Amino acid sequence: MGIAAVVNEDVITVYDVQSRLGMFLATSGLENTPDVQRRVLPQVIQNLIEERLKTQEARRVKIEVEDLEVREAVNSIEAQNGLQPGAFRQLFGERGIDMGTLFSQIEADVAWVKVVRQELSRDIIIPPEEVRNVMERLKANQGKPEHLLGEIFLPFSQVTSEADIQTLADQLVQRARGGTPFPALAQQFSQSPTAAVGGDLGWVLEGDLEDELDRVVGRLGPNEVSDPVRTGTGYHILVMRGRRAAGAPDPLMAVITLSQIYLPTLGGRALAPAELDRISDQVAPTVRSCDQMNQVAKQSGGPGSGPIEPLRTGGLPEAVRDVVSTLAVGQVSPPIEISGARLFVMVCSRQEDSGIPSEDQITQKLENDKLENVARQKLRDLRRQAIIDVRI
Repeated sequence: MGIAAVVNEDVITVYDVQSRLGMFLATSGLENTPDVQRRVLPQVIQNLIEERLKTQEARRVKIEVEDLEVREAVNSIEAQNGLQPGAFRQLFGERGIDMGTLFSQIEADVAWVKVVRQELSRDIIIPPEEVRNVMERLKANQGKPEHLLGEIFLPFSQVTSEADIQTLADQLVQRARGGTPFPALAQQFSQSPTAAVGGDLGWVLEGDLEDELDRVVGRLGPNEVSDPVRTGTGYHILVMRGRRAAGAPDPLMAVITLSQIYLPTLGGRALAPAELDRISDQVAPTVRSCDQMNQVAKQSGGPGSGPIEPLRTGGLPEAVRDVVSTLAVGQVSPPIEISGARLFVMVCSRQEDSGIPSEDQITQKLENDKLENVARQKLRDLRRQAIIDVRI
């Protein structure tokens, strides 16, 4: 078995490269032709090198990854891309691709997350004044245009020509517009840290991106994928997932308390139709407060009836959420038919979302951002210090 590269003491075989190349093409939907293989091969090799560096660092600090963690990560990726459990195994089996190449990639990613959390997070400190500055900036920008974006970033490279990078970018745009899930393409091809989350950039304030990207974002329609955009560092592909005013209150983030009357219609505790109608007819004309709602719930309701602990509106089942969103405090809902039951709800209190995150949420985001930067720098240092011999 030929050797494709050596990374310190670890060998990357030609079989490793061929398997990973096959996985790239199978999951991205790119056409499997010699020309396409030639263009993506340098990136495949670079990704394998980085994976070896990640696993070597994990070994050095005595971090291990369990098989269960890898399987759960694969299941999560399938779910994020709208795939049925086992879809990767079926696809790889049809294409003759070793499932181990996916497991190796996932194991390296899981190990690196553990390294970052265990070894690097201790150096992250967020001063209170930094949190206050962010809070003031958010308040100052409240109401300004904001975009929910996804990205694929292909940086300029010493081992790949710009023409090949641009060609790959063009092919990825065609695939994204042709129905291949954007997150799947980002996970496989993007060289941005956001690749791990399917290219999700989150909400970006208008004007915060580089000028070339900002101009393109302003012209994108809903769910539209941009042409490749060249900047000083590489080629970017953007997808517009949503627009809003910055800091606009989100009704689904409102914190509410509820009282509910749950009337079973199926199972051993199901109410007879006459009794179901009798209680239903009683609720609307007699219940005027949550105290009264709780009393009726205690007397007539089934399991789960009565007061509900505070929760966000967005956490409710869709059928219930749609009704609750329109209710005033102290107003009883019309009957809501759900699987196996008829439900009445009343909003006892509602704390609307301010649109501005809390100090704890800001602190968490700042910690995550700094941790990503530290992790990138650590990987660059490992690569600079490593002995790497690429032979193909």
